[in-house]
Amino acid sequence: AVVYIDTVRTVKTSPLVPDFFREFFGPEFFNSFKEREYQQQGTGSGFIIRDDGYVVTNYHVIENADKVTVNLKGGKKYEAKIVGADKKFDLAILKIEAKGLPYLEIGNSDSLEIGQWVVAIGNPFGLHETVTVGIISALNRSLSSEKTDGGYLIQTDAAINPGNSGGPLVDLNGRVIGINEAILSNAQNIGFAIPIKLLSDNLDALISKGKITHSTESNKPWLGIYMQDVNEDMTSYFKLPFKNGIYIGRVVKDSPADKAGLQTEDIITQVNRREIKSGEELASLIQKMKIGDKISLLVWRNEQFKKIDVVLEARPEEE
Repeated sequence: AVVYIDTVRTVKTSPLVPDFFREFFGPEFFNSFKEREYQQQGTGSGFIIRDDGYVVTNYHVIENADKVTVNLKGGKKYEAKIVGADKKFDLAILKIEAKGLPYLEIGNSDSLEIGQWVVAIGNPFGLHETVTVGIISALNRSLSSEKTDGGYLIQTDAAINPGNSGGPLVDLNGRVIGINEAILSNAQNIGFAIPIKLLSDNLDALISKGKITHSTESNKPWLGIYMQDVNEDMTSYFKLPFKNGIYIGRVVKDSPADKAGLQTEDIITQVNRREIKSGEELASLIQKMKIGDKISLLVWRNEQFKKIDVVLEARPEEE
């Protein structure tokens, strides 16, 4: 019931021309150069939730894909249709034309406990049906600075590797309690999964309407990072000279953070000369500000501190 997903997407690139040559030949000369297109392949995992061919995976696995192929155990391949997708919750529903398929039973993520044993299943690095075991390290984690009501992600030390995205996190009874989503770059034993309740609550909408309707937040200031609080394990692993901060796991493209030059693996230690200890603290500060406000961040990068100013913008409408 766990599947391997191949994707193909078309990527356009403009010719890279140094400014020196542009100044020498003039912009009109380079207008004759056409954009180039190439096919980019991607991989991920997923799992079947109904015997008539409905498959769950992450949104980022199939984002902008021109073709999605679902590979079943035994070698059968099906071209899949994307019937529903949600960028905010990182969920997607695929449909393949098949019947009588084995499927996984949905569990209850509301009753999870820290220390509970879990199993992550997926296809990391293209290796089919790889199983890793671990425990639930924490609940209600947030990787985004915009979640002021607290996070919802499951943190686990079960190994979640590239290609595992979209695969199931199951309890010892084999019931799905989460959907593998992310790992902290260069950090061992820190993985995250989306609680299955988010899927259960929105499954009908994804299948019938193709999307989830979210309340508008376009009038709120936005930074655009996915983050994790610095803890003792991270302090030791990265040999940090400080104990508190916010590790950036991902920077959203074209976000205020991206435009200001923030990078993945940066660690924010101060905001407006104020020491920052948690993502919730940062989110609370941002939500008290206005669109257009400038914030000054002190960031640890390449074993030295760097000051970066960010101008907050309006959060874009959900896609």
